[in-house]
Amino acid sequence: MSKEILYSNKYAQFDKILKFIPRKMADIVEVVPVLGPDDIGATVNRLFMGDDNLTMIAVIRGNGQPVGIIDRQFFFGVMSGRFGRALYTSRKVELLIRTPSRCVEHDVAIADFTRSLLSGGASDLYRGFFIVRDGNYVGVGSTLSLVRAVSLQTEVSAERSEKTADDLRQVISAISASVETVCEVSSSIREGSIALSGRTQRQTQDLTITASSMKEMNDAVQANATNIASAGQLVSEVNESAGNFRSVVGETVRAISGIAARYHNMVESLGLIEDISLQTRLLSFNAAVEAAHAGAEGKGFGVVADEIRSLAHRSAEAAKVIAEIVTESQETMKMGVTLAEKVEDGLEKIAQQVKSVDDFLRDIRVTTGNQAINIEEINKNIKSIEEIASDNMIMTKNVNDTCLDMDEKIASLNDFLKSYIAQETMEAS
Repeated sequence: MSKEILYSNKYAQFDKILKFIPRKMADIVEVVPVLGPDDIGATVNRLFMGDDNLTMIAVIRGNGQPVGIIDRQFFFGVMSGRFGRALYTSRKVELLIRTPSRCVEHDVAIADFTRSLLSGGASDLYRGFFIVRDGNYVGVGSTLSLVRAVSLQTEVSAERSEKTADDLRQVISAISASVETVCEVSSSIREGSIALSGRTQRQTQDLTITASSMKEMNDAVQANATNIASAGQLVSEVNESAGNFRSVVGETVRAISGIAARYHNMVESLGLIEDISLQTRLLSFNAAVEAAHAGAEGKGFGVVADEIRSLAHRSAEAAKVIAEIVTESQETMKMGVTLAEKVEDGLEKIAQQVKSVDDFLRDIRVTTGNQAINIEEINKNIKSIEEIASDNMIMTKNVNDTCLDMDEKIASLNDFLKSYIAQETMEAS
């Protein structure tokens, strides 16, 4: 079996034992028979006679408070005396207690109690003692249990010291084997630190150029934001003007529609004039017939009838011409209304398009504002990176200095380890 396996098994058992090391007084409690103060000596005698290994009996009150300890040797000494058996067999056990027994709390350290016990009288070493919890009985202890506990603690301490020495030798061996590797790593760290310093310096220069470019971009974005705001204001004014013009066109359409309606009334009135002219011609014709029947007396009346017929004929012709003109004007009016309505529809579409353009400009303005904020954040980040890069340069310089100092300390440690190993070799031989 190899040395490493033996070492592992040995200290595995040590670790297992370490869990059961008595440290407090509660760890060395001995379980003994317990009697009350009113029990009699015959009971004590029966208990001692029944167990040769029993060295003491605890006397405890009903509320758990200790009264005293009956020692085996003292008891049999009393019982073997003259009239001893006759006196104490039937008497209460509290009369068999030699001296008040010492009480110690369960959580007191064994080492502290041992020191206290050794500082007292020699007779205290041969007496038992009570182990209590808040003044109530837990168990008893003896000098033998203390000796066993202290002996185990001493043994464990020796084992622990040996284990520590073995661990120290292994650590020193491992350190000695690793010193050369640490030197190589230190050299690599120093070289890497120098390379990092150069890269950090180049990175700082690149960041400076990037910061300048970002500033120009930020200025351009700010200018775009200003122009977009002006364009948005202009679009709003155009939209307002288009709305006003659309209202004017609507009023014009309504006015033309009213005029067209009045032209329709004029056409109806011209029709009435034509009817009146027709009736006038008929009446003038009848008047001419009556004048012809009247002869010479109706001749003047016939001339008047002819003039009236001629006037009615001319009125009818004029009304016809006016009706044609009104009809043409009405068609023109309808065309004008249609064109005005198309203009109104076109203005409505223009207004909607202007509104869409305004919405686009608003979105662009919001996007541009966000870009400006993001660019500002980028500028802050770049500034932070520049500061970090500057700190990195300082840190790399410190790392270089530290590596040099570590090389010196490693060399000194290597010399010490060599001398220690040589001394161990001499002591072993």
